[in-house]
Amino acid sequence: MTSIRRRLLWRLLSGIGALLLAAGAAVYVEIRDEVDELFDAQLQEAAHAFPQLEPSALTPVPGRASDAEEDTEDQPLRGLVVEVRRADAVGPVYHSRRRALLPEQPTPGWSTVAIAGQPWRVFSVEQAGRRVEVGQPLVVRDEAAAEIAAQVLLPLAAALPVAGALIWFGIGRGLRPLECTAEEIRRRSHADLRPLPRNALPAELAPLADALDELMARLAAALAAQKNFVADAAHELQTPLTALRLQAQLLARAGTEAERAAALGELRAGIERGIHLVRQLLTLARQAPERPLAQERVDLAALAQEAATAQASAAAARHIELGVSAQAMAAVIGERESLRILLANLLDNALKYTPAGGRVTVSVAAHPGECTLVVEDSGAGIPETELARVCDRFYRIPGSAAPGSGLGLAIVSEIARRHGAELRLARSDGLGGLRAAVRFPRPAAPAAAR
Repeated sequence: MTSIRRRLLWRLLSGIGALLLAAGAAVYVEIRDEVDELFDAQLQEAAHAFPQLEPSALTPVPGRASDAEEDTEDQPLRGLVVEVRRADAVGPVYHSRRRALLPEQPTPGWSTVAIAGQPWRVFSVEQAGRRVEVGQPLVVRDEAAAEIAAQVLLPLAAALPVAGALIWFGIGRGLRPLECTAEEIRRRSHADLRPLPRNALPAELAPLADALDELMARLAAALAAQKNFVADAAHELQTPLTALRLQAQLLARAGTEAERAAALGELRAGIERGIHLVRQLLTLARQAPERPLAQERVDLAALAQEAATAQASAAAARHIELGVSAQAMAAVIGERESLRILLANLLDNALKYTPAGGRVTVSVAAHPGECTLVVEDSGAGIPETELARVCDRFYRIPGSAAPGSGLGLAIVSEIARRHGAELRLARSDGLGGLRAAVRFPRPAAPAAAR
């Protein structure tokens, strides 16, 4: 597991180290410039001092020594080398080393030459008929600049571990509120989903706390919904299971074949109602808000035709006219299976409450910005006083004779909500029964190719 503290430490130390290297390079360049100026001044002063000596003070020396007469001093040279030349003499009349080293300069002034493979800085001046040349190897300047730079930079490098310790301590102090927040969450029970306290919480942790509060709010809503669902399901399943037990007892007590056949029919019908209720409960559970919703392009017109075909036999058995009016290219973005369940429940509800010989219509239309799915029937409809409650789970209109679980419209409402759609229930002006309209946001048209 990656440690934020360790990562920040290494990144900060790396940044500080890079800054120290850049500062060291800049300091060394500045020191080297100062050293060059200092040593150049030294060469210039030495060169100007020699012409002031009397000629007798200069000991004449023969010409350049042969290659066999090498100096025995350690190489490379470290000190100044001075050579004096006269116009009437061949070679230097004076040199400070055992042998002449400096090449004769064509013009007075500064020059950089190579002697024995090493760079030298040479200054020459003419005065009183003499030319004085003073030279020094540049390695002396390099060593002096490096020594001064080391004395300046080594304390800074030694301070790097101290800076690391301070950074480690500072980061730990800075992350302390995060540890306190984690400890606060760790101490809570699974049922404690209150918002996190905001006292002494840094601004940087506020987005994290807000996200955790939103998550806990969603968890609280999901747990409450699950608890209510389990309670409602247990209550609603108790009635059909009790009925099944009574029907089984009646079947066991039947004395004649006719009584046995009637009791068996009632038992089968009760089992079918129980199976239907369980299926509805499972369908409603699958529409839980926390379950991710698939995103695909669904043609409502084709879906309406498929649903009507699936319900055609049930409508024909009761002599109900089932019609479909679907506009082409009425597409929405959503989960095809959920939308199929929505339409199947609307049709099942309409056929259930439409008397024999009645009429049910399904229409799909596309409008600017939305698509509309409408299911209408010629049944008794729903009183306006009950329209606000019929989408509640397990709610049935008092006095309703049609069999049902009270979950059909609740499932429709939940699926519509998860798709960002709006379910509207009203009286049908054309057929006189219920008009259930679902309005979907229409997906944006794809951009034209350029």
